Amino acid sequence: MNKLIKTGLASASVIALAVTALVTSPSAYAAGSSSINPQPVTKLTKGGTLTLPILYPPIQYNISHPDGNDADVSGMMGMTQPSLIYFDSNGKLQLDKNYVTAFEQTKSSPQTLRIALNPRAIWSDGKKISLADFVGHWKALNGKNAAYQVVSNQGYEDINSVKQGANTNEIIVTFKKSYPDWQALFSGLMPASLTKDAATFNDSWKTKPAVGSGPFIFGSANADQTTVVWVKNPKWWGAKPVLDKVIYRAIGPDAQYAALANNEIQYMDLATDANSLKSARANSKLQVHDVPGVGTWEHLDINSKNPILANVDVRRAITVALNRQVFAEANTGLFVKNPVVKNNRTFYDGQACNVDASGKWGKRNTALADQLLDKAGWTVATSTSAKDSNGDAKVLGIRYYSGPAKAGLVANQKMTIKFTYPSDYPNRANVATLTQAMLRAAPIGIDLQLREVPRSDYFSKYVDVDKLDFELVTFAWTGSSFPISSSMNLYDKTSEQNYAKDSVTPQMQTLIEQAASELDPVKRCALANKVEKALWENAYNIPLYMWPGTSATAKTLANYGSFGPSSIDWAKVGFVK
Repeated sequence: MNKLIKTGLASASVIALAVTALVTSPSAYAAGSSSINPQPVTKLTKGGTLTLPILYPPIQYNISHPDGNDADVSGMMGMTQPSLIYFDSNGKLQLDKNYVTAFEQTKSSPQTLRIALNPRAIWSDGKKISLADFVGHWKALNGKNAAYQVVSNQGYEDINSVKQGANTNEIIVTFKKSYPDWQALFSGLMPASLTKDAATFNDSWKTKPAVGSGPFIFGSANADQTTVVWVKNPKWWGAKPVLDKVIYRAIGPDAQYAALANNEIQYMDLATDANSLKSARANSKLQVHDVPGVGTWEHLDINSKNPILANVDVRRAITVALNRQVFAEANTGLFVKNPVVKNNRTFYDGQACNVDASGKWGKRNTALADQLLDKAGWTVATSTSAKDSNGDAKVLGIRYYSGPAKAGLVANQKMTIKFTYPSDYPNRANVATLTQAMLRAAPIGIDLQLREVPRSDYFSKYVDVDKLDFELVTFAWTGSSFPISSSMNLYDKTSEQNYAKDSVTPQMQTLIEQAASELDPVKRCALANKVEKALWENAYNIPLYMWPGTSATAKTLANYGSFGPSSIDWAKVGFVK
């Protein structure tokens, strides 16, 4: 599925496969670097256990379900769910011949794909990977049955049929509408046993994935899912993994460095932890992997269902009232030489299609913010003798509503909104407190209140696309190697990843749909950047900065670290002799 992954901490990777032949990709863009202590398998000790940290205990192992749309869960499932493609050390798209011997577009009208299965590819229960798995995967995600709770139906909704080809190992996929990023389809292939009905899809993998098909499969988990053990797949037909097992442990970010220093874990993401970075650089038993950020970006989301924030001029005022460079320097200044803000949600610096799409909205302009708030009917109190809507004295410098009657707003209402952020997360607290200072300062005068909530409840109770229990919030998206369609999926008004569906205008929706379906790469880039400009105008999402790709590992760990745009080859991960 071509989606972006909501994340609290950066994921090492969401695609894990082996090295084989080249596939041409119309979606290949300039890539960043990687740092993984590359070593030949002959120099590694056979066996051993790798222990990795996760932020939250899994509540769902089905990564196509909204509760499984998490970077840590996707990282685990990358060891065991088939993907037809992977990305090599140069970020180039490749075919994974463990699963398929061909994956190609054979016709453009109607768009038609040919998939040739590796006849050796099987699930861990011994069943052959077959047409039934592809049909079930498509039908679960194509949106025709709303009972299937899915993250996204993008791409799958455009498929007309999935049928057998010349033999049982050949699959022909025919589209009713063009889908440019077709190579992203059927990644994380689900077995037919998972997709057979909606109840099974939604609930059966909550505590464990029943089957897998990779170098590792699920072994066990404790009752609260804080420790999850993955073991070698005895039926795996590919290159045998070096490690015996991989263990994931739920450890809060504030405790991860101590666990790494004590060899309780052998890897830690450092992209948001400056103190641990300093300690790791001074620890001779650790290796720090410094690479540029390529996929994970922090942003503010504004809930436009809130009556105050429903006005686009208020959202625009908030956007230009913020000094995003301060956020970038505060949270990435120790990791990168020249911290920069992110001015394009879809493309990253160095990608061919990247342009600064922010226009006047990307630069701090408190005078413009002042004008926009006045225009929206929010005026600054100049006397404490006046009363607010509750009968209390107005606060000097804070804004109150003086505009025309609107649903949810009353005369002299104080301009109070809340910023929700997770506990035990210094970088998110930085964003919250900086935002509060900038929005309270003159001439802005917004009474921004901070609401710290338990880290474990952050996504399940607050940053949820249906509950929308926030007004301002910050989190990160972990990007896709298919940037256009994955980004368009965040902003499509029909998407379950869109946090402000009501703000998407018909004109924006048309552009989003065109960008998601245009086959010509040059026209596609232009359309995607038109969407970017429209998003800046709409102002319900404010990109802040790219996360660095920095991590630390035990010095003995090989073929694991900061992967940049490349995929993990789990067969090669191990410890040097």
